[in-house]
Amino acid sequence: GVGGAPTLLSNAETYAQLAVGARIGARRYGHTGLDAEPGTVMLTVSGGVARPMVVEVPTGVPLRYVLQLAGAPPLPQGVLTGGYHGNWIDSVAAHDAVVSRESLAAVGGSLGAGAILPIGPETCPLGEALRVANWLAAETAGQCGPCKLGLPAAAGGLSDVLNGGGPAALEALREVTQAVRGRGACKHPDGSARFFMSTLSAFTDDLAAHVLDGGCGRDTTGVLPLPGPGYQSAEESIPSGEKLAVDWTLCQGHGLCADIVPELIRLGPDGYPALADASVPMHLRGRAQRAVRRCPALALRIEQPAPQRPARQGGPAALPSGGGRKALGSGR
Repeated sequence: GVGGAPTLLSNAETYAQLAVGARIGARRYGHTGLDAEPGTVMLTVSGGVARPMVVEVPTGVPLRYVLQLAGAPPLPQGVLTGGYHGNWIDSVAAHDAVVSRESLAAVGGSLGAGAILPIGPETCPLGEALRVANWLAAETAGQCGPCKLGLPAAAGGLSDVLNGGGPAALEALREVTQAVRGRGACKHPDGSARFFMSTLSAFTDDLAAHVLDGGCGRDTTGVLPLPGPGYQSAEESIPSGEKLAVDWTLCQGHGLCADIVPELIRLGPDGYPALADASVPMHLRGRAQRAVRRCPALALRIEQPAPQRPARQGGPAALPSGGGRKALGSGR
């Protein structure tokens, strides 16, 4: 340990709870909060709030009180509980739930790491989820297929849904997400798959608008926080705006593209690429370009993004967006 001495490593919440317990004593601490879950919980409240904060509360405090304290929208269209490996709940559930594992689980949520992230009605929830999905895919340690290949494929599938891929893109996304669950070397792919499935279940109206009508008509304002520019993977985790496309009049099924960039291209049972279009995240641009150069039939190309609209006055800067898609004309 530190200086050769025995060293205890724990997290901030545990130390905070130890401090409270040492100050007020075990008996009083045991009577703080709920009988079934005594003590306090540290919550990180962020997202679409006026006052992002870390707050320590006894278990049993109404979740709506915590959201009001942080200046959340009165009627959020969704509240992400448990962080980016957690679950979404709607405004009714957020109003009824109290801060406890049992209460949040009963309404479909998850206390998890204690991160609570509401989003308001002005942003596209699927666009917000796509930003997070690209970041989760870029955070892979590259040690197993479900994480290294499955998460980028799932993020690409969600991008295809937002791009107007229709019911086929949605079904492909569900298949990829199901294939990732329970097969990783660690819990990162499981938690990420939970986030994907919860997103699809929580925002069915928006999902239908994108699948059937080509979009929900809202920009993605980027209210869900991601690491800033100083973070090593932050730039890599966002979409480049480019798309990898196959020219079916030239493709001969050589399969080299799937060997070079399997995160974006998979071969179907007939030996041809299973996806005709795939959004290219920043961290895969180099291999996508190499796949284009090495295609023997010259059937692969990278499509550049459409010119971006200027950011609204006083709003956040725009993220790269592909194909002029409304849901991704977004800011960070």
